[in-house]
Amino acid sequence: MRPTEPNPRSQITAHVDPELIVIPYSIDPDFGSKFDTMKIMKGTYQEEFHESYDVEFTIDVDQKGYITQFEHTFTLERYLDLIRTQSYRVIQTNWRGQSFHVMTYGYMKEVLSPNNVILRCTDAEDVFIVAELVPFRADGVVEQPNHRYLQFHALISARDDLYPMDYICQPDFDLNLD
Repeated sequence: MRPTEPNPRSQITAHVDPELIVIPYSIDPDFGSKFDTMKIMKGTYQEEFHESYDVEFTIDVDQKGYITQFEHTFTLERYLDLIRTQSYRVIQTNWRGQSFHVMTYGYMKEVLSPNNVILRCTDAEDVFIVAELVPFRADGVVEQPNHRYLQFHALISARDDLYPMDYICQPDFDLNLD
C-alpha cells in the first residue's frame, strides 16, 4: 500500500520519512480474541458518558451513536513516533463470532492492555470503542483520582459502510507547527 501525497503545507515529512507515512492493513483471524480479557461496559458510549467517564475533547457521534470524529492530544514526540512506528493500523479479524476491522490509535501494548474497557456504540453491537479509563492528570500529577477520563485506543467495526477501508487506510497525517 502506498501513501497518498502529504498535504503540501504539512511539515510532517521534515520529521518522518515519507515511506513510513502509511496505515498498514493486515489480516489476523485470531487478533480479536485478545479483546476477550477486557471488561465490556454495560451501557453504550453515550450512556456511559458522564456516568463512568468524561473526555478531554469531544468524540463526535451521529444520531444513532456511531463515532464520526475524534481528537487526540499527544505531545509532538508521541505523535511523530506513532507515525514512524506505524502504530496506526487496520487489522481484519474475527471476534464474538463475526468479522471486524480493528483500527488502532496507539501503541499495541496500549491497545491490548487488560486495563482497557470496551464500549458499544449502539445496541446493534457492530461498532465498539477500546479505551482506558484513567484519573485526570495535570502535568503528570493526578488531580482528580476518582474522576475518570477516556483514553481512546481503538475502534472495532463490522460496519464497512460507515468506515470504508479505502478511506480508513489512507493516511491523512498532518503537522503544522505555525
